[in-house]
Amino acid sequence: MSVIMLKDTAAAIGANAQHCDSRSLLLDRFVDPTAKEEVRKRHFTDAMCRSAKKSKIESWFLFSEHLIEKKNSTALHAQLQARLMVNMSGGLMENDGLCLDRYGMPYVPGSAVKGCARRAALAALREWCEAGQKPADDDNLFAESWAKLNAPADMLAAIALVFGWVDVDWKDSSDFAWACGNQKDPVWKDAAELLAKQFAWKIEPKHQLTPWQSLPNFAGRVAFMPAYPVDLGRIGNLDGLSYSIPEVGKLELDVVTSHHPDYYSRNIPLATDTEDPNPVIFPAVAPGHVFGFMLSPLRQCETTLIEYARVWLATGLSVFGIGAKTNAGYGWFDCSKEVNGSVVKIQTQKNAEIHQQMRDLETKRLEKERLAKATPEDQKKIEYLKMEDQKFADQAKRIEAMSDVEKLGFLSALGDSTKKETHKRWRKNKPELIKPWLEYSQKLNLQTQL
Repeated sequence: MSVIMLKDTAAAIGANAQHCDSRSLLLDRFVDPTAKEEVRKRHFTDAMCRSAKKSKIESWFLFSEHLIEKKNSTALHAQLQARLMVNMSGGLMENDGLCLDRYGMPYVPGSAVKGCARRAALAALREWCEAGQKPADDDNLFAESWAKLNAPADMLAAIALVFGWVDVDWKDSSDFAWACGNQKDPVWKDAAELLAKQFAWKIEPKHQLTPWQSLPNFAGRVAFMPAYPVDLGRIGNLDGLSYSIPEVGKLELDVVTSHHPDYYSRNIPLATDTEDPNPVIFPAVAPGHVFGFMLSPLRQCETTLIEYARVWLATGLSVFGIGAKTNAGYGWFDCSKEVNGSVVKIQTQKNAEIHQQMRDLETKRLEKERLAKATPEDQKKIEYLKMEDQKFADQAKRIEAMSDVEKLGFLSALGDSTKKETHKRWRKNKPELIKPWLEYSQKLNLQTQL
């Protein structure tokens, strides 16, 4: 497929981007929107051959671990039970509710995660208002917090505090109005008074019957972070999980077929069965991925609000799904206790491994800095101390061929406490090795204890 690009870019990655190893770039910048059928399929296949880089998600989950430890955040792990649709809204690689980051890793933007949880929360409120019975916390994880919701107004106030609101939310055609139905006025009034009391806001006299009209806009107290797949390695099937774990970031090709292309293009007035179907190929995230959804408290956020947000998010992911074509079965998740228990156990182990790798890298960095600041003699000493016994003994025999710097470095290494057993062994079994170095030390009148 011909790719339109600048000459300098073509010189760097090839005229058709054949030297580009980033599938994000291939699917975002270097795609032909007019490509059809086999050409389109080849381009997607070519892009999917490039693996996603794992460095971002490793850093992200270490950051998440810090949030959990220091900021009272919480994580919800959920396994994808069907393909997650990518690239469905724009025809190129923009997508409905899911993106590829610059490293080629699929992720769900925080705005989509928040929208999924908010949808479930409002649906639960509508169920309460219509049925007259409070929805249950199916997992029974936060029974104490859930018990604090005594009336629909309590839930609406909690929803407002978690997700925030703007003026439009308090209009007759808003989501709040849909959720409260014919109980809108009493529920809104009670909820607005609860919110005003929470923030010590004054209700204007003219708004005594409609106190929500005195409420300023509010951004919400819970941060919904982007959701990334968890790298669990190639572990295959896992207890508590419905699907085996794919390679992290794996994409698959899928097909959506328009059966009435002429009708949708407005070329004919009626949709008939005489039109030729138009199959369209697109990439999707493979089922089985486990995503980590992070919720973090913002200003003056109570623990109960985080718990409500977690319940609503779990409900939204498992009931409504996320991304495109959820009504057709795409993009829904298993958020059960079994999934979270199994994943947390493995992720904790992997995080420990990543921490150890980071400590090793830091040790190497400090060693490199120390070596750079050391004198030439000390640099040779460090080099000799790292040698195994046989190689160290071989160096001892080269005393006549060594430079002064090498001799001083070796002598210093020989007198180091880590070579104490070597001294004893040489004195007893190999006096011919230690004798020249004793003489050299005495010659220079050094204080090295051999």
